[in-house]
Amino acid sequence: VMLEGALSLPAREARQPGFLSLLWLGTRAHGIFLQIALLYFLVVQSLVAFMPGFQSRNAMDVLSFFALSTIPSLLVMLFFFKVVEMIIHERPKRPKRPVIRLLAMMWSVLGNRYRMAVGLPMVFALLIFMYGFAMIKANITVFQPFAWDVTFDRWDVALHFGVRPWELLQPILGHAPITFLINVNYNVWFFVMQMFWVYYAFLANPGRKRTEFFLSFMLLWLIGGGLLATVFSSAGPCFFGEGRLGLSPDPYAGLMAYLHQANASLPVWAVSTQDMLWSLREQQSAFGGVSAMPSMHNATALLFVLASGGFPRWVRVLVILHAVLVFLGSVHLAWHYAVDAYLAWGVTLLVWWGVKPLAVWWESSGPERAFRSALGLEKRADTLQGYA
Repeated sequence: VMLEGALSLPAREARQPGFLSLLWLGTRAHGIFLQIALLYFLVVQSLVAFMPGFQSRNAMDVLSFFALSTIPSLLVMLFFFKVVEMIIHERPKRPKRPVIRLLAMMWSVLGNRYRMAVGLPMVFALLIFMYGFAMIKANITVFQPFAWDVTFDRWDVALHFGVRPWELLQPILGHAPITFLINVNYNVWFFVMQMFWVYYAFLANPGRKRTEFFLSFMLLWLIGGGLLATVFSSAGPCFFGEGRLGLSPDPYAGLMAYLHQANASLPVWAVSTQDMLWSLREQQSAFGGVSAMPSMHNATALLFVLASGGFPRWVRVLVILHAVLVFLGSVHLAWHYAVDAYLAWGVTLLVWWGVKPLAVWWESSGPERAFRSALGLEKRADTLQGYA
């Protein structure tokens, strides 16, 4: 869907630099993201080398895993964008060969050196960055054992008038079909994230709004998913009781019993995913990271709402609805205490507002200006009229 600030071919393509020149300029223009990612990578490698007990896997193995899982997902999301665009803009014209037309629309992105020069450096930075995050999350208890679950459970009770949030939601959400739909939305979060990656990496103009989104995304995972997750090390309600944290009495035993019962009639993937994560953790796998506070699902869901400003109203409504259901699912599916979401929202708002001066500074930097000039974009804040 052609949203605000979308990128398209320049009018005089022959006068533009070649792909390698554009890619080099694009890499320099993404220096702030690449530096954050590479610094995170070096920190992790230092911890692997010098910190006893820090578990890791070969960096290339993990990066290959992320690339092989992320790149196909990005292609699927791009396909989704183009299908929606065809339905909205092309279907009224009744194209004679809709499949050929759809493939051509896909190629207008994948075969466009301008879009690739804008998007590839960002995807590369994100892959390196998520490697760092995965390693830190898998080793949270090396820095700080799980110590906050009982406290967060008490805070939930205190903030909700003596009742745990899951108990408040259970009469409304505690029906297998509703739980199934809540779980579907919770898993859709991964695809929503990929959609925002595709749009802001490849389809949106270089500019302040794009920079704000990716800076906010990376800093959220650094501060929330790394620093705060370590300081407030906690596993979450689903891991509270016997066989896992072993805390007693277990106030979430009733919720877990219900989720297993619902899973027997309709698939509730949270149950099997929770079992898998705990098993990977016990195997000391690099993919066995467990962390509840703050909830990064809720943090990024709110970020997507903030970053959807200027999108069509129906898109914004869907993004807001998704965020609300993510919050309900985080509690109802026993992933998080409600306070995990409350802190996540506060951190998200602070980061979103805090990166604005940094984004303005970077957008005025020499590498960014040189790249925009090579792309043929006119510098007019966030109303760029280059390839739209």
